[in-house]
Amino acid sequence: MKFEGNVLSVENKYEVDLSEVSFITMKENWDDGNQHIKLHIGTKEVRLVFRNQNEIDELIKNWKKARN
Repeated sequence: MKFEGNVLSVENKYEVDLSEVSFITMKENWDDGNQHIKLHIGTKEVRLVFRNQNEIDELIKNWKKARN
């Protein structure tokens, strides 16, 4: 996962313009301890799985900056 301007790039999978993300939801998977994140864009959503709080913090920081 990397950020280039307002765009989140996930290795060879997709790119998301964070300025288009209306809201973010999070849920902890109790079985494996991972955080399941949904980026909501209109009626669509992008699903991500994070194992580390620093990655979540970086996503939120970049999303807030893009939505400025």
